[in-house]
Amino acid sequence: RIIKTEIVNDHVVPSKGAVLLAANHTSMIDVFFILGALRREAIAMAMAELWKSPFTKWLVEVLGQIPVVRGDPESGKQAMETAADALEDGALVGIFPEQKCVRPGEVAPYRPGVAVLSKRTSVPIIPVRLVNANKVLPLDRKFPSFGHTVHVIFGEPLDPDDYESVDDLLDAVELQITTLFDAA
Repeated sequence: RIIKTEIVNDHVVPSKGAVLLAANHTSMIDVFFILGALRREAIAMAMAELWKSPFTKWLVEVLGQIPVVRGDPESGKQAMETAADALEDGALVGIFPEQKCVRPGEVAPYRPGVAVLSKRTSVPIIPVRLVNANKVLPLDRKFPSFGHTVHVIFGEPLDPDDYESVDDLLDAVELQITTLFDAA
């Protein structure tokens, strides 16, 4: 077997209508496992560096991804506007709240963008936990390693109206993402 993918609880993702996905980020190929687990088109916010290589530029443009220049507030603002417009049109938008790949055992602070967008648009967030994608393509490797099982675990949607503040919603997103595998 090359790579086995186990998808858990994907029925929580609506077949149409606006929804946000928030996932952990451990490998440069995480988005492919998420896209493969979905039964509908999705747009992801992605680091603008992906537009530098001709192949990845083509790929992210074909997939309709939203570029974000990390550390550039104006780019972040523009990406949020683009994402809000896409949600208004009924899109599924994916965000990695850590905003970078994180090695196993390491942590990165969750950035509030996904919670801000959810509160602003009243669109629910579905937490997603990826397990073992980093074994297929670790951050320090250029070529994949085969024979692993990658788990894509979808959590129950979080309604932004159930949370007092952006911080409360973001805390709930982080808690769900970090504990989903334990519940699977």
